[in-house]
Amino acid sequence: GFTLSGASSIPAADSAHPRMATETGKRIVEMVWEDLTPKAMISQGSIDNAVTAAMAFGGSTNAIPHLIAIARRAGITLDLERFDALSRRVPLIANLRPNADVHLMEDFFYAGGSRGFLNRIREFLDTSALTVSGRTIGEDIATGEVFDDSVILPLDKPLPPDSTEARICSFE
Repeated sequence: GFTLSGASSIPAADSAHPRMATETGKRIVEMVWEDLTPKAMISQGSIDNAVTAAMAFGGSTNAIPHLIAIARRAGITLDLERFDALSRRVPLIANLRPNADVHLMEDFFYAGGSRGFLNRIREFLDTSALTVSGRTIGEDIATGEVFDDSVILPLDKPLPPDSTEARICSFE
């Protein structure tokens, strides 16, 4: 919820990137006038959403200390047990390197990007969590579509949990 909807997966060389930068600047100014601060957006639901998305994406191990730090700063408890619990309920559906052998982040963007991805895992998210748009994440991702099921996998056809050592949710 800390980036504009769909912005996080735009490739640097894509023509949408400068437009996203302009829109981000405009939105930051609006947020100042609205007094919409990061603390106002962080909730247990938004933290759980971030963990859930990282798990379904097979994200970086850097997500763990950063999300714990953000949660602590907001007075929300987040520990490895919570990561583990959330990881066990959401499937790994981002078919990207290093979790898979073929697709890259650019493929992810053109397959539907973060909005399509988040809409696909919608049932695992707290859709009432507020985002920088001033709307809920449910509203932000409602129109997200997946255009390539080989990149953003269907929920019933995820990567197997043991498909890579890079999957960060394996705490066993």
